[in-house]
Amino acid sequence: MIILTEKPSVAKDFASALGCSYSTKDKCYKSSVGKTTIANCVGHLFNLAEPAAYNPSFKSWKNLPVIPEKFIYEPSENLKEVAKNVVSLLRQHKTDEILIATDADREGEIIARECLNAAGITDNDNIRRFWVSQALTKDVILDGIKNARPLSDYDFLAKQGFARQKADWLIGMNATRYVSNRVNGGGVLPVGRVQTAILSEIAKRCKEISDFKREKYYEAEATLLAPDGTSCVTATFEKDGSTQFSDKSTVQKLDSLENKTAKLLFVKHDKRTVNPPQLYNLNDLQKDAFSYFGYSAEMTLSVVQRLYENYKCVSYPRTPSRVMGSHNVELCRELFDKMLRASPEYFELHSVAEINESNKRIFDDSKLEAHHALIPLSTLPANATVEDDNIYSLILERFMLAFAPACEMENMTVHLSVNENIFVARGTKVINAGWKDYRRFTRNLGNKTEMSDAQDLSEIDLENLAVKSIEIKEKFTKPPKHYNEASLLAFMENPKNSDNQKLAGLGTSATRHTFIPKLIRNKFITTENKNLLVTKQGEKLLEILSKTPFKNIADVSETTRWEEELSENPDSFLEEIKSYIRDAVSEAAV
Repeated sequence: MIILTEKPSVAKDFASALGCSYSTKDKCYKSSVGKTTIANCVGHLFNLAEPAAYNPSFKSWKNLPVIPEKFIYEPSENLKEVAKNVVSLLRQHKTDEILIATDADREGEIIARECLNAAGITDNDNIRRFWVSQALTKDVILDGIKNARPLSDYDFLAKQGFARQKADWLIGMNATRYVSNRVNGGGVLPVGRVQTAILSEIAKRCKEISDFKREKYYEAEATLLAPDGTSCVTATFEKDGSTQFSDKSTVQKLDSLENKTAKLLFVKHDKRTVNPPQLYNLNDLQKDAFSYFGYSAEMTLSVVQRLYENYKCVSYPRTPSRVMGSHNVELCRELFDKMLRASPEYFELHSVAEINESNKRIFDDSKLEAHHALIPLSTLPANATVEDDNIYSLILERFMLAFAPACEMENMTVHLSVNENIFVARGTKVINAGWKDYRRFTRNLGNKTEMSDAQDLSEIDLENLAVKSIEIKEKFTKPPKHYNEASLLAFMENPKNSDNQKLAGLGTSATRHTFIPKLIRNKFITTENKNLLVTKQGEKLLEILSKTPFKNIADVSETTRWEEELSENPDSFLEEIKSYIRDAVSEAAV
């Protein structure tokens, strides 16, 4: 049997589990009896060839469109020796059992298949796929090998991966050349199928902020005293459903209401339940790591990858799922008890945790994607860094709180009349703090608190209130906030169009972190006080693109439509991209 892994570290894990040792001669791991060989990639060993490989005329950027009939793959320049060795080993063992153990996601799938194609292996009958989410301990590896499924089960995933890869190449090569040809003085303006749409969204937000004209308005806030002389209620003046007034005279007259008695009109009670946050997927972890610690998405992935690969204390990180499968109930029970013993600060959760299949917020097969949610598997080693500890502690606490009771709250809206002027007081009472009482790590981190600081009106005599004072507040409307890494990741996961309709996500959990650094490297955006700002170069690209037949590439709605097509029908998606490029170039030539 030959096993193909995505990284050297994973090959080493397999070797340890299977009793293999490294052969410097063959540049791979082998068992003592020679029945098992373990080869490793180093990520993608092959890239799509440059246009000139298809036709020398494509050396000129003016020859468009570039749409190969059949795509050519070439070894990455700095990984030629690794690629040569992997291909050679696969050819030697092509009639043996082959186990694909690259990362269990779309990219991992095509990394392996690029190697199989390069080795000329087209018969998949003897190839199985290793697919697990847990850290690669010996037991997990042995169990995963035993339960490996036929490679053909993952053919659709591979189709999606190759269609995405080829479409991005086609858009990049054609649109980049077309736009760059139009730049006065030369220069390259890289265009990408997803990254340019993201750039467009950042630029749109920057323009909304620069165009924003702040407007002054006034609010009136009354402080009312209860008969005991100590209990206070804060209420806001409301007229015709509004609390904001451009004309100051509307609220100035309210000064005369001091010491007047308030008449209780009605009270509205609204009980609500706040469930614990769901388990982390990579996107949510990256957002919280930025909010709490200022870590970039790229840095967070690097840390959590280390927790997974080196320390084996968390599950597979590049997951889009926030849930576990129904078959994971016993695993979660065992891990929960294990974490309680290791982290006694959470021990009070022992008697309230709800870990059973009926807890559909956690165990939901219908929402489970390629991997289950990101969870802790063991304790963090003593030699871990501060960054390791912060990320691990987020994952641990999210897991522990996920099984805790909901927080029960009651919102109160009180309508009062003072000389026929309406004032509205709003308050919140926590009936049962539930999971919020069990937070330990995140309770006091930064400015992020989930507990409401609203006034509690439940014990106040609302029928006997008098106005103590009226405060007239001068305020200004505020522009939208600039995107930062956390808010942009949130947008990429759940974009919306101008009508506030939800669209398909941009990119995947495994790729979203790559777009911001890429846009920065291309000098299309910059960061300022953690805000993402479009540069003159970025504006230039979008301006040129907007006047070309390729303008739809900067349209978030169009890009997300392509993402849906890619998920549902990768063949149709790729053909549509080809037609789009042909039509754009043809239109430009007219």
